[in-house]
Amino acid sequence: MAHALEKVSLQLKWSHAFQFAGYYAALEKGYYREAGLDVQLREATPGVDPLQAVLTDQAQYGVGTSSLLLARKSGKPVVVLAVIFQHSPLVLIAREDSGTQAIHDIVGKRVMIEPQSDELFAYLKQEGITLDRLVQLPHSFNPEDLIEGRVDAISAYVSNEPYYLDRAKFDYQVYTPRAGGIDFYGDNLFTTEQELKAHPERVRAFREASLRGWQYAMQHPEEIVDLLLAKYSTQHPRDFYLFEAQRMASLMRTDLVEVGYMNRGRWRHIANTYADLGLLPGNYALNGFLYEPAAPHDPTTLYIALSLLAGVSAIAMYIYRINHRLRLALCESREAEGRIRHLAQHDPLTDLPNRALFSDRLEQALVNAKRDGQQLAVIFMDLDDFKQINDNLGHGIGDCLLQQVAIRLRHSLRESDTVARVGGDEFILLLRNITDAPDALAVAQKLCSALARPFEIDRHLINISASIGIALYPEHGLGSIELLKHADEAMYEAKRAGRNRVQVFAQA
Repeated sequence: MAHALEKVSLQLKWSHAFQFAGYYAALEKGYYREAGLDVQLREATPGVDPLQAVLTDQAQYGVGTSSLLLARKSGKPVVVLAVIFQHSPLVLIAREDSGTQAIHDIVGKRVMIEPQSDELFAYLKQEGITLDRLVQLPHSFNPEDLIEGRVDAISAYVSNEPYYLDRAKFDYQVYTPRAGGIDFYGDNLFTTEQELKAHPERVRAFREASLRGWQYAMQHPEEIVDLLLAKYSTQHPRDFYLFEAQRMASLMRTDLVEVGYMNRGRWRHIANTYADLGLLPGNYALNGFLYEPAAPHDPTTLYIALSLLAGVSAIAMYIYRINHRLRLALCESREAEGRIRHLAQHDPLTDLPNRALFSDRLEQALVNAKRDGQQLAVIFMDLDDFKQINDNLGHGIGDCLLQQVAIRLRHSLRESDTVARVGGDEFILLLRNITDAPDALAVAQKLCSALARPFEIDRHLINISASIGIALYPEHGLGSIELLKHADEAMYEAKRAGRNRVQVFAQA
């Protein structure tokens, strides 16, 4: 006999858009139904606050910003279940013809900033810009006001408004809080302590089905866009929703972490940012704010754990507690936060940017290149026969070689360019504002010359070469994924052609 489905509601934070694609997918693919749930998605109309909707039991679940932390401080029993956007999409966009070249140029200008734009407020404060130095206007959420000159700057989502600004061939400047090290989460799935206490299994089932929907949506964006247009909204054209999906990929970073992943250290960073604004006390406790899924019950494992625990001596427990407190103190410090953020964005061996930081810089460079009508190049580099060095001389020598290669590559580039290590002996480079293909080729040849000089490591003279592939924007692709793919293909073509050479991507 089939059991009746439990009816629950999810309050969205805005009108229907690809921004909520995972929830549409969970409904359409039957993930909620398989979890025993009958889910209603509530669109946010003007004046609807997702937080209040959940707190007043109009909905059991909601989508909110990182300001949920402030609600928790004010006594609201909110619990964050999962993070959807690893990076908040919120930015400030300014007219380029109004003299706004740097963030400080918005002082005295007409600015529309939507409520709960906490990371923008923190960014402005960090830059010494108080809100009383701006001419603040109510936000219309209409990019035409910026295009027509009725306002000089607006808060916006990097995944939304730029679509219409680009179509209008409008010149604009983007300012992101991440440039100042303020990196908030975005679109957090949340519930209340009451829901968690009364229906723990329902919470678990809803969360898992929702994240399953998000995984499907990001793997099948065109299918979900068609679903969105057919069942939810025709407010925007299909190209807009595809643009939104493409921009969201760089915010969610599903290539690096699972959908829904949240890090306590990142929430600590957010809490400390709020503390700098005077909105939270220092070292505000996160206890109870972050959902922790219960581990599956395993009697055998529990018996073993209890047996081991019983055998621990008093001295060992004392040492454990002291070390535990020291680790907590270290994690709470600002210095530790800086190190954590640096390690999260850099390769530990060479200290070059890693794939995550490179992707962020490439996405921002593409936005600027499109706006300014400039070209850029993505270069894939792979050292030839590096495995033989590890096999013959040892991995210690190989690691030292990679470190020296990184130094030479860094010294061969301009300050505005980026070189990242993305694995083994593979490097990716970003060349901003190049003139043409010969310009990129000249840089590639400079890199080859830098590597051609012998490396002296532990009394070994080592000669190496590299195979290099180049893809150009916009000639070989308009998006980061396409450019990286084509640069990689060009690099493998260089290897197939005999190695130690440079290859520009060419369509087969």
